[in-house]
Amino acid sequence: MSGPAHRPRAAILVAALLVFGAAGRAFADDVPAATGTLPSGAAFAVHPDPTQPVAAVSLWYRAPAAGFDARPAPGIARLAAATVAASAPITGTPLTQLVERWGGRVTVSAYPDSVAITAMVPPEHAADAVRAMTADYFAPVTSAAGLRLAQRDVAEDAIFRGMSADAIEDALGAALFETGPLHDGTVGTAQGIAALTLDRVRAFATRAFRPANAIVVLTGNADRTALGGAASRPGSAAGAPEPPAPQTPRAPGTPLAREGLVAGTGLGWAGPPIAAEAEATAMDFLADLLFAPRTGRVPRALGTRKASVSGKFVTYRNPGVFLVTITGADAAAARPIVEQAIAETAKPMSAQAFEAARAAFVYRLLSDMSTPADVAETYGWYTVEGDAPYAPGDGPRGRYFTAAAALTPASVAQTAAKYLGQAPAIVTLTKRAQPRGTQT
Repeated sequence: MSGPAHRPRAAILVAALLVFGAAGRAFADDVPAATGTLPSGAAFAVHPDPTQPVAAVSLWYRAPAAGFDARPAPGIARLAAATVAASAPITGTPLTQLVERWGGRVTVSAYPDSVAITAMVPPEHAADAVRAMTADYFAPVTSAAGLRLAQRDVAEDAIFRGMSADAIEDALGAALFETGPLHDGTVGTAQGIAALTLDRVRAFATRAFRPANAIVVLTGNADRTALGGAASRPGSAAGAPEPPAPQTPRAPGTPLAREGLVAGTGLGWAGPPIAAEAEATAMDFLADLLFAPRTGRVPRALGTRKASVSGKFVTYRNPGVFLVTITGADAAAARPIVEQAIAETAKPMSAQAFEAARAAFVYRLLSDMSTPADVAETYGWYTVEGDAPYAPGDGPRGRYFTAAAALTPASVAQTAAKYLGQAPAIVTLTKRAQPRGTQT
């Protein structure tokens, strides 16, 4: 997200596509994809599928979630993007209101090293969405009224994130890295969001949302002609994309303990970079093998224990990270079961079990890309991380699925031993006591 009796490479992929027709429609083989650069300097990627009922228009920017300053402000990227969407631009109507009038919706997603704004719209408004989004974000307007609306929404998100396993994942970033985007988290706290000033948000938006730093992704029922109205202003192509923010690994040491709104344990490992495609694909496969709902090794081993366990490999430029969270009343009993299951992945699987697991992996991967928004997120993510051709959105013909078909029991076991055989970073969150009469 790499034994004997191998079936032909395409057989696994074709079988998965045949049994999951809806996901197959996300890859329109008869409609060519297109990539390039707009006059403004923004990169673009168009992956049309006329069988879809909607179009997705996404703007992606490489930008640390905690900002560019030496003093991190977790959540500023999410807040700045939401502020622009809620502020009245020169044209007079905030983007969120405009898209809602067309029967669509706007979402803002923040990640440690990037931020994305996506509009899902009826196909006849795809060009309108491109025009409005690029006009608003290539020359961002940030108003006091827009900031107030955005702070309310982002602070609410911060509270909900703080009460979920996502808070453990954020803490794992701090346990794995001394500095860098993954160390600082993505949303921050409601108090921190409320304290961010309009001047600081505006400065972030001006730097981050430059056309030269933008990637316009268009998927679903729309084609390249929708890009014709993209904003372009004299001189807007100047500059270059933001360079990747460096990550400074933390030396192995004492487990990190924190208080928060949720109790649980996190285990984290640094993994391969996106450029190591075979190993990165193997790590995706291992996460699915171990943690797929109901059928993964860990859920099956946990049985009826009252524990919620999640695990994922997140593909980043350098390095990727493998994150595991454990919550629930039986979290303490669940941890050794999780650790044992992870340790066993260093032993090669039987050929029969491996083939079944790989087919299930491909099936689930395709099911996660069944809508235009899913496909837009996939292309945006892999482009921001520096390896667009590796994006799984290219379907069975692309490099990702070629790498998946080339995985073997031995190569997967070797990758597991190399990365998951090391001692993990460990985070323990305890639930903060609330003053009597208050609620989180």
